[in-house]
Amino acid sequence: MSVVLMYHALYRGEDTSAIDQEDLPYAVSEADFIQQLDLLQQKQVGLFDQDNAPDIVITFDDGHASNLEIAAPLLLEREMPAIFFVTSDFIGNRPGFMNGEQLAMLAGMPGMCVGSHGVSHRFLDDLDEAQLREELSESRGRLEAWAGRECRSISFPGGRYNDNTLNLLKDTGYWQWYGSEIGTVDHVGSFLPSNDRTDSGRQLLVQNRRSPIERVAIRRSTSIEEFARMIGPDEAYYTDHRRRSQAKALLRRVLGNRLYHGLYKFLSAR
Repeated sequence: MSVVLMYHALYRGEDTSAIDQEDLPYAVSEADFIQQLDLLQQKQVGLFDQDNAPDIVITFDDGHASNLEIAAPLLLEREMPAIFFVTSDFIGNRPGFMNGEQLAMLAGMPGMCVGSHGVSHRFLDDLDEAQLREELSESRGRLEAWAGRECRSISFPGGRYNDNTLNLLKDTGYWQWYGSEIGTVDHVGSFLPSNDRTDSGRQLLVQNRRSPIERVAIRRSTSIEEFARMIGPDEAYYTDHRRRSQAKALLRRVLGNRLYHGLYKFLSAR
């Protein structure tokens, strides 16, 4: 059983000036991140392209510059790999986020992989088939040009997807897809070996199911005690938070993506 951790931006000390207000609930301090990584040293941290699924997979969403400046050096010190899911429109355009040169630097570090988080961060279940195909294909193409490596994984912006999304994934070149639904990953039967291999010669794994890989979000408010339960994994913790997640999903279906996200932004700003 594996636990996939979902991070976003990091910050040093009390300085959150480089992080937008609506993103603050998911921003983690450098001090907390170090404490969490120290706890992870008791676990096998890896990626799903290894022969044996690891205890922990570390992921980041969006492409904030702190992923390179703060996270990557700390991960390298501990020889922990990670996947960075990047929104390609943010690169070189959005304040506080990486530019193309920084993204290439990150992709060239040992164990650091780059995946797609879409072009524009639009919710994929809001798009028609032509828009969706463009969002999936163009993001992968841009990221591969910057990183100089294949981009075969994607995380869905906001965790949103539909049947059209799932139907187009393999056609647009993706082998693994990650959501935002909380849970652990029972890797038995989830992945199949691929004939393709990485630069280091290891055989890659292709996802063998339609539903996205579950993750657990690390928030600014996540205590070290809660983090320990996440990585345990503590099944009671996941059962409780699945119920909460299902309630949020119901509200999102009732309100729709636009109203639900507007409500989230309003509450984040308070």
